[in-house]
Amino acid sequence: MYVKREVRQDICILTFNRPEIHNALNDEAQDDLLEAFTWAQKSKDFKIVLLRGEGRSFCSGRDTRLMGERKPGVKHYDFMKEATRSIRTLLDMGKPLIAAVKGAAIGAGAEMAMVADFRISATDLKFALPEAKYGLSVDQGGSALAASLIGPARTKYLLMTGNMIDAKTAYDWGLVDFLVSPEELDAKAFEMAASIANQPSYRAVMAAKELVDELWSDAMRAAMRRELLSQVALLGSEEFVEMREKRRQALAAKKTGG
Repeated sequence: MYVKREVRQDICILTFNRPEIHNALNDEAQDDLLEAFTWAQKSKDFKIVLLRGEGRSFCSGRDTRLMGERKPGVKHYDFMKEATRSIRTLLDMGKPLIAAVKGAAIGAGAEMAMVADFRISATDLKFALPEAKYGLSVDQGGSALAASLIGPARTKYLLMTGNMIDAKTAYDWGLVDFLVSPEELDAKAFEMAASIANQPSYRAVMAAKELVDELWSDAMRAAMRRELLSQVALLGSEEFVEMREKRRQALAAKKTGG
């Protein structure tokens, strides 16, 4: 199971659980992710959802060895549209959402962190939207999410270069909201979640969340539609196919020691 579930003191802790590869996503993990998010959305047994990663990282996004790979008969458009359901479910969670990020928060991992109401980061964070390095674009609302947090220029820098930034830069830019040591991260995230869960009026908490979310949620959904079309076009391009083949050859050569 990719997502471990725990409910403690009105808080649902969802833990990404492929630590040996920095909680990277494959097709099976993506399915489990959606199932866990949907369960959390529908449940009435807790007030807050906390996202975290097992091991050294939050989530390093889709396993790069599977980039552009589809099961027989599955078209890029259908695959990408289905993949966005996880982010859409987080967007429509209907409960406060907190992300405790550390290590790698890359691609889809970065987007799951950004859709949270706020982010508590360990000082070892490495944050990136690296799709441009693979001949692709963001495809789960990353453009709108990043722009809403750090503005258009810094968003363009992340998207156009695919470069990784460290925790201090992410904090200075406003991508993360609190910065703590790796040893303090889980306790601090749970403490913040508990402080919200223990507010005297949960209705007031939700009213505050909804008032702010309405400022950007429509832009997020529109961005996801645009990104889907852009990504499908790039996945079908000769340039991407050529880049993917070079990566395959390099990986094969590495395995054989060539």
